[in-house]
Amino acid sequence: MAEGRPILIVEDEDLIRDTYARRLEHEGFVVSQAPTGRDALRVARLSPPQLILLDVMLPDLSGLEVLKSLRADRRFLTTPVVLFTNLSQHMDKHMAARLGATDYLVKSEVAPADVVARVRQLLAAAPGQRPIASFQLEVNPEQGDAAALASLLGYPRDYTCARCGQRLLLQLDGDFSDPWSRSFRVRLRCPACRETHEETKGEPTPA
Repeated sequence: MAEGRPILIVEDEDLIRDTYARRLEHEGFVVSQAPTGRDALRVARLSPPQLILLDVMLPDLSGLEVLKSLRADRRFLTTPVVLFTNLSQHMDKHMAARLGATDYLVKSEVAPADVVARVRQLLAAAPGQRPIASFQLEVNPEQGDAAALASLLGYPRDYTCARCGQRLLLQLDGDFSDPWSRSFRVRLRCPACRETHEETKGEPTPA
């Protein structure tokens, strides 16, 4: 049930923030908004939300700094925090996971309906349960580790969607913030038509 569940949106772009806020409010959530990192910490501490949507690039503190401050507060140890990033923006995903990010979404690749669905999924987890993180990597056979990982997992070398020709994404789902969790799920997905081409499960090779 979304009825009355508090969500905090931290985003400095008014149009994006208002768009998500209106959609979440339409779905029955109670939405607070913050345009800066310092505002986010103030609002969260005054009225702790059950989930936080947090932009990485903010005009004062970065989203990662805000995340670090939140996780240092016992009230927010298990609060799902979803990071928003731009497609062209570099983000240290390993650092985000170590700081306790639950998930991250690329703004240009998700619609408000996708955000609502992810919020519902995370809030459906049992209280105190560590949410599963999901990371998407572009599979470019000419550069990057994603292609090497896809090849290692046995995926075919043609990393384009047979339906629309879009470059596929390698999506990894797992608890990457828990050093004791060694299982993960991998899907090869098309970001355009959202078709899942392959799916496998596995464990990382011990170092």
